[in-house]
Formats: sequence, C-alpha cells, structure tokens
Amino acid sequence: MSVKTEVFKIVTIEFKTSSQCEEVNKIALNDFEVDGIEEFSMEEERVDEILGERAYSGGDVPESVIDEVVDISANEDVKKFNYFFFQGDISRAEEFANTLDQMDLSYEIKEEEYSDWNEVWKKHYAPIEVTDELSVIPEWFKEDDYKTNDNNIYIIPGMGFGTGEHETTYLCLKHYMAVKDDFKDKDLCLDFGCGSGILGIGAVKKNNMLVDFVDIDPAALDNCHENLKLNLVEDRLNGHRLIARKRFSVDDKYKLVFANILKHVLLSEKDLLLESLDDGAYLILSGILNEQVDDILEEYKSLKKIDVLSKGDWSAILMKKD
Repeated sequence: MSVKTEVFKIVTIEFKTSSQCEEVNKIALNDFEVDGIEEFSMEEERVDEILGERAYSGGDVPESVIDEVVDISANEDVKKFNYFFFQGDISRAEEFANTLDQMDLSYEIKEEEYSDWNEVWKKHYAPIEVTDELSVIPEWFKEDDYKTNDNNIYIIPGMGFGTGEHETTYLCLKHYMAVKDDFKDKDLCLDFGCGSGILGIGAVKKNNMLVDFVDIDPAALDNCHENLKLNLVEDRLNGHRLIARKRFSVDDKYKLVFANILKHVLLSEKDLLLESLDDGAYLILSGILNEQVDDILEEYKSLKKIDVLSKGDWSAILMKKD
C-alpha cells in the first residue's frame, strides 16, 4: 500500500518597506491563519560570502559575527522578504495569494513535500544570547526544571508575535538588562503591544515584576498566555493581567514600560504611555527605524534620554522620567 505524501506550501514575498511587511504579516496571521512566518533581510549566498570559511564552522554563530553581517548589510541594498508557510489546508496559500494580487504585491508560491514539519521549522532557530544573564531559547531546547531557570525565556517560534529573532525585541531586552538592577520585587511593568509577551516575561523572570500585557490583537494575547504558562510555575502566574487595548486605561503607574510597536503608534499613544509612567520610571521604545529616532526623541522630549541602541535598520530608545 502506498503512503500519501503530505505537502506544504511556501509563499515568498519581497517587500519594499517595513510597514508593508507588517501589514501583510497581520493579514496572514489574522485572515489566513498562516502556520509560520520566516523573515529575512539577506540572501544566504551573500551571508556566506561575508562570513567566508566561518559560514561552515558549525555550532552557534557568535554575536560578534552576527553584528558584522548586520553592519555590512545596513550599508547595502539588501532585499527584505518573508516566507509564509501553509500546512494542512494548503488552499489557504492560493487564497492568500489572491489578496496579494489585490495589493499589487509580487510573490512566488512553492510546494514542498512534508517529511517532518517540526524539523523543517526548527532548523531555522537557535538560542539567542542577549547578555550573559539572559537568553531566548526555542521551546524544544528546554532542559529539566526549565521553569525555574530565570536566565532563559522560552518561546515557541513561528507565531509571528515576537520571538527574539527580530532586532527590535533583542534591543528592548538589551536595554532592560542594562537597568534591571534598578527594579525591585513586585514593581509594576507594562508590556504595551505585548505580542508574544517576551519582554514582560523577561521582567518577571529577572525582577519578579507584576506585568500588565496589553495588545490590540486577541490572537497575540492568546499566544502571550501560552508563553506565560510555558515559562512560569503556577505560583508565579499570579498577579499578571492580559488586557485588550480597547479595555486598557491607566489605573496604575508603572516602573517599567515596554512599547515595541511602530512609529505611528508610538506617536498616537504618546499621551497614554507618558501618563503610565511612575516617577523615576523607565520607558523602552522600539519598532523605530534608524532614521525615525530623532522624531521620536523630539516627541518624547519631556523624558530624559538614557541610551539608543541600533541593529540593522532598527533602533530602540531607553528613556527615564525624572
């Protein structure tokens, strides 16, 4: 008896702007329930050319080498493109393509045989070291007693809500780790536009902060809830809240606020974010293209600028309310 080979489809899209990419990602997730999204900003051949023999050395790529690739790509006309994966009911890929036609986007659909979806997916992800004291770990690398390991944030990649792979998430965590010693147990934290919850989860793990997770997308809040359960023992789940944006108002003042969103949202939500800050609080803003930093600093000039970090096309700003 022959065994039917399952297939999956990959839709590849090249984007001209980051905002265009964000819009299509939301459509893929919300309207077509895409099974996974991979984001790339450089073709593999170019990466190998930059790395030379180091491209074949095996093991984890050191952060210094990644920074080298990012620095070079920032000065080149680099293609930015996403792979959208559809498994099971792969007719969704064609329906997704019809929407792309209406948006006048060029794309390619490729069909592949399905052997082991997990392995296909997993090969693209490895642990990400933010600092010596904090790493972002794909869920399948978790070790015994992983929920008590406060140096690791565990995440299920591919959900499109923030996995640590993107520069903005990484930069936010870098800023947070630089000031984490200024927070104490049970301080309040706001993760505004939380997505996967990775930033707020970091604040729980490293400082035992009480976090309000806020997002406009119900699917993001569901994903955040799953990641909270993945990372924390039951006792540590108490005291945190998941709140839809339309239901959120500033009832408390926060010692730490993350807002990893896009420039236009940082501007439209400026009053709320400023109102949410307690005296001496830190505000970490990201989702900001490098050329947008000065505009954001001007809009938030009532706060003290502490530091700006950049990686690739993206920047994150650390500010403080005196």
